[in-house]
Parts: sequence; C-alpha cells; structure tokens
Amino acid sequence: MLATLTDAPFDDPGWEYEVKWDGYRAVAFMHKNEVELKSRNDKSFNEKFYPVYEALKNWNINAIVDGEVVVTMKNGISSFGALQNWRSEADGNLYYYVFDIVWLDGKDLTGLPLFERKTILKSVLPAEGIIRSGYSVQADGTAFFGAARDLGIEGIIAKKSDSLYLPGERSREWLKIKVNKRQEVVIAGYTRNEGSPKYFSSLLLGVYEGGQLKYVGKVGTGFKDKQQREMIQLFKPLVIQKSPFEEEPDYNKPSRFRPDPPHAKATWLKPSLVCEVSFTEVTADGVFRHPSFEGMREDKSAMEVVRETAKPVKKS
Repeated sequence: MLATLTDAPFDDPGWEYEVKWDGYRAVAFMHKNEVELKSRNDKSFNEKFYPVYEALKNWNINAIVDGEVVVTMKNGISSFGALQNWRSEADGNLYYYVFDIVWLDGKDLTGLPLFERKTILKSVLPAEGIIRSGYSVQADGTAFFGAARDLGIEGIIAKKSDSLYLPGERSREWLKIKVNKRQEVVIAGYTRNEGSPKYFSSLLLGVYEGGQLKYVGKVGTGFKDKQQREMIQLFKPLVIQKSPFEEEPDYNKPSRFRPDPPHAKATWLKPSLVCEVSFTEVTADGVFRHPSFEGMREDKSAMEVVRETAKPVKKS
C-alpha cells in the first residue's frame, strides 16, 4: 500500500501521523523457519541488510509486516546516504521500523482498520533490538509537520485511523507531505565535460508519461568520488547507442544561470536504474531546477517512475 503525495499538512482527529523515514520500504515475510525481506520491486534485502534478516529470523513469528529499513544518526534522524553506505562506512545505526502488520498466524489482517492492526502489531513486536515500532502520533498534523521540518526530517505520513490495507495500491487514505521537493527519476544517460577528470559530469534524467520516457533535466551535484566509481561500473553493461527518450533532449542548453555551459558528450543507457534527486522547483517545460543527487533507489522499478504531483488535501 502506497501513500499519495499531497500539498500541505492538515488537522483531523480521524487521522494519525508518522515520521516519513528516509530509507528503503521493505515487507518482511516470516513463516516457520523461512524469512524474506523484500523491496517494493520484489528484490531480496536478506543479504544487503543481513542484521535485519537475522533479527527477523530470531523474532520467531508467522507474519507479514510492512516497514522501512533506515540508518539513523546520533541525532535520531534517518540518512539515506548513510543507509546506502552502511556496510562500508558504518556510520549510524541500522533499524527496521515496522509500521503495519497484514498477516499473522494464518489470518489475513488487511480487512481490519489501521488502529486494530497497530494494536496487534504492538502486542507481538520485540521489546528491543533492530526491529522497532514506527513512530506514530495522534496530534495536530500541522504542528507535527512543523516539528519535522525544524528537526530536518524528510516529511510526515498521514494515515486515516480506520484505513484498510490495500496491497499494491496508492491510496488517498495514506498521504505523504514532504518538507523538501524530491522525486525518483530514471537514469537515461550521463555526460562528461571536455577535460573533466570525473567519471561523469552529470546524469540525464527522465520519468515515464504515457509509456514514453520524458526528459526532466540533468543533475551534476551531490556525488562523492566513491559513488561515481561505483555508479560508472553499474553503467557499463547498460550503454546503448540511441537516446532512450521519446525526443532527444538538448542537454547542453544554456540557462540564465549558465549562459555558456561546457560542451558535454552524452553516453546513453538502457533506462533501468533509478535514483532520487532533490530540487527547488519545476520549470514551465517540466525540467527540475537546481537538482541535487540524493542516492540510488535499487528498491524501485524504472517503469514505475512517473512525475509525482502533489494532490490538494480534500476538505472534510
């Protein structure tokens, strides 16, 4: 079940509010001695996040739970960059924050209201360790959003207290309100400026509209040298000769901020990798302004990536 992006926080006693973690959404399937931790695109996280996998095995229940794998720093805030590098850099603490339970001991719980599912979840969660309860409050949504913004948290999730669990559906009874503008995008290619010592100068980005890949800009900031080295290895087997966009973009187009940009040559890629970028706004022609790379999204399928537009909150 997925949340719909909305444009503003709101207050409603029939809703509850959660922290929007900056991590990987993951569903855990536990039955007898078998455990599988899966991403949204059905990729196994058992090896990548093996401490979570071991904790799930030790939980010793027959259940399906939904949550987010995160790395939290000393200030308690989740860091997507630290999550991507946790095995090599070991910054922060790895946790699996569980916010829902949809099956337990052979019983389907998806038809129960959220508040009942959370009561059941609370009764079976481990008392301590890597697996933790997702933080949830029944309070004013606007105040909770303001607190999240002040703490530097990505945003909040609003859930209707009596919402049912609808597997695979994007619901208006679960809403996400972001502090900063962020978007998942498909990596369709990369450029390298003449004379640049870097592996690449920018990534060429797209989203799907009506089955066609549309250009939404390029991003050239936010990368570490180590990330570039790792990413260029991912790119090598995906190189193609022709642009995957419906219309080949003018990636050397001048702007008022860069009236004379360096000449760059594009290397096109099979559009199968997904990353996330932050940005300030979208121009009239649909291009991101001031984008910055936030990290790879290996938990997302490229064909699912569409332009995410905030829906207005329905007034009750």
